[in-house]
Amino acid sequence: MDGGIYLEQDGKLVEMTEHTYPKEDVLQERLAEFPRLLAGDQMNPNDPRRWVLIAREAGIPDHKDSGGRWSADHLFIDQDAIPTLVEVKRSSDSRIRREVVGQALDYISHACIHWDAETLKTHFAQTWTDRGVDPEKVLDELAGDDSTNQFWERAQANLRSKRVRILFVADQIPSELKRVVEFLNEGFSDVEVFAIEVAQYKGEGAKAFVPRLYGQTEEARGTKKTSRYDGAIKNEDEFYADIEAKQKQGEISSELADAYRDLYEFADGKWDVKINRAQNASFKLLVDEHQGNASGNPGVFSANINGDLQIWPASSPLPDDEDEPSEVAWPRKAYEQYLEAFRNLEEDIDGSTAPIEIIAIDTNLQQFKTICETFVNQCKEAAHANEGT
Repeated sequence: MDGGIYLEQDGKLVEMTEHTYPKEDVLQERLAEFPRLLAGDQMNPNDPRRWVLIAREAGIPDHKDSGGRWSADHLFIDQDAIPTLVEVKRSSDSRIRREVVGQALDYISHACIHWDAETLKTHFAQTWTDRGVDPEKVLDELAGDDSTNQFWERAQANLRSKRVRILFVADQIPSELKRVVEFLNEGFSDVEVFAIEVAQYKGEGAKAFVPRLYGQTEEARGTKKTSRYDGAIKNEDEFYADIEAKQKQGEISSELADAYRDLYEFADGKWDVKINRAQNASFKLLVDEHQGNASGNPGVFSANINGDLQIWPASSPLPDDEDEPSEVAWPRKAYEQYLEAFRNLEEDIDGSTAPIEIIAIDTNLQQFKTICETFVNQCKEAAHANEGT
């Protein structure tokens, strides 16, 4: 093939020439291993897209409760919890010109309806467990402040609102596909559609990959929401304003609005709270003695006015043996008591997450404050006892 790139090596230039991929699966494997080849920096130079793999050949049903009728080559997710479906073809495959577009639209339209948070979370955990890597650590590196449940709930919300991304990847992108991609990307307000050419170069035992993005026109760029922070709540005034607006519009009850403000002021008056940059009033309680050396900025609890109340351990999982080293000072038993008391607030709580409406029921708010304060005190006592040893 024509053209080449030149690599300076040991004082000489090594000419590397472009080569096609011997099989489609070779390119698929490269993308699964190195998602940076998906040109995230070219999509948004100010906030480059970062991805982790959820699954290869992710099954997509065509109706509720059915098995997977189709399967996407790759399903990735970015730091804003935007599901990203990738279809890979070699340039020699004639389907890359038109057929692949209809195929991908079929996939994504059904995925937006039938995939949910649990589906994505299960696929993700299986993929990284099979690789021998802790899924929680992978997600921490990608999502930062978000808890696991919050991240997958945002992913589900993005699916339902059709805030998703379709990527067509090949060694060469034909002109017909470039034009279709530009047309779709300019026409959709929330769905992003791109084509990515990942050219492979070889020379004297070395390989190089050069991704090029197509479809990012100025018109398309102006219509897209590219960050989870677009329209997000940034400070306490906006936090309170969102609660009030939702109450006036009938989205939440006055009892929930009052209870939510009370919970926020309780936490803020005693410890440190962080208002999450989200579309709804959301915050988490941060206590140094609880976090220890754990990654991901874990909170004692997090609360979203349009979502859930979640208690959040700082180490997941905690060591089974009390003598094992831990990222936190507090003992496993302290969290187990915290979790048990949380579950006892209502009979149907069977995990570490409950609908936020729970705090507006009877005496639950006061009980939650009490169990939260008890756990924080246990964290502090354990941390200070360790300092003295």
